[in-house]
Amino acid sequence: MGKKRKLMAGAALAAAAVAGVHIINRAIFFNATLKERLTKASDTYFEWRFGKIYFTKQGSGRPLLLLHRLDHTASAEEWGEIRDDLAKTHTVYTLDLPGCGRSDKPKMIYTNYLYVQLLNEFIKEVIKGRTDIITSGNASNIAAMACLIEPSLYNRLVFLQPQKITETCKTPRANHKALKYIIEMPVLGTCLYNMVCSRSRLKKKAAEVYFAAPEFISDDVSDIMSEAAHIGGSSAKYLYASVRCHFTDMYVGNAIKQLNHSIFVIGSDEEKSQEAICEYMDYNPAIESASIPGARLLMQIEKPEQVLELCHVFLG
Repeated sequence: MGKKRKLMAGAALAAAAVAGVHIINRAIFFNATLKERLTKASDTYFEWRFGKIYFTKQGSGRPLLLLHRLDHTASAEEWGEIRDDLAKTHTVYTLDLPGCGRSDKPKMIYTNYLYVQLLNEFIKEVIKGRTDIITSGNASNIAAMACLIEPSLYNRLVFLQPQKITETCKTPRANHKALKYIIEMPVLGTCLYNMVCSRSRLKKKAAEVYFAAPEFISDDVSDIMSEAAHIGGSSAKYLYASVRCHFTDMYVGNAIKQLNHSIFVIGSDEEKSQEAICEYMDYNPAIESASIPGARLLMQIEKPEQVLELCHVFLG
């Protein structure tokens, strides 16, 4: 009887611990979205087969789509510093990719091809015209593959700080699949996700990856990224799991070689960025490039004037 009581007590303690972690997880998601930093400029959604896709439209002129980086902390708010200026000469569209920001976040495996389908269908059904596109970070991979499949939908392509082509060939291995399984677990996985998305972690990544200037590493930035990562509750972790475990990776070298569109790559003076530019030009010598000193991944926030100047020259 004593052994049975101990087992029952242990089970009760474990259940209480799980319940406690679950409550903490719920509180973290609630607090992360309490400030409502991701304001909705409109209630416009594209009804897609994998959920509702939030988008905005402003300005007049040739269509221009701004595509944010593929990350659980990302959203169309990354274009806030340059969107209005671009809208003076273009009809500017921004969207939150599936699994990001204000769009739906279905519990599924996210892949590069999923986003390629979205991009092409969004242009066909919403924009309805040949479109210029500006991408941030690894979103260049989505645009390149989408353009390869439906070249008639695209005009000029501008890639801001694209991922190195040699980094796009990673594939999920057994350890990645195991990690994905853990992240997607109901309580433990959500707890791990909240640790990754803590404001301290986000500020650290902002200092190491997103911005070169310390004044951009602020509470505002971490609040917006944290909210983007927590809207939709625990289903937000599914995109993180897919990206972290390389399910969204797709080798784009062959696509870059085959594209006949005008492509402009904008990087920084940092070594890794210069290597990415060189790779793009090696794969396709027709590609044009430029560098903005003192910028990192989110250069459209950190150096908006320089980015706008180069984009206006290239897009006309």
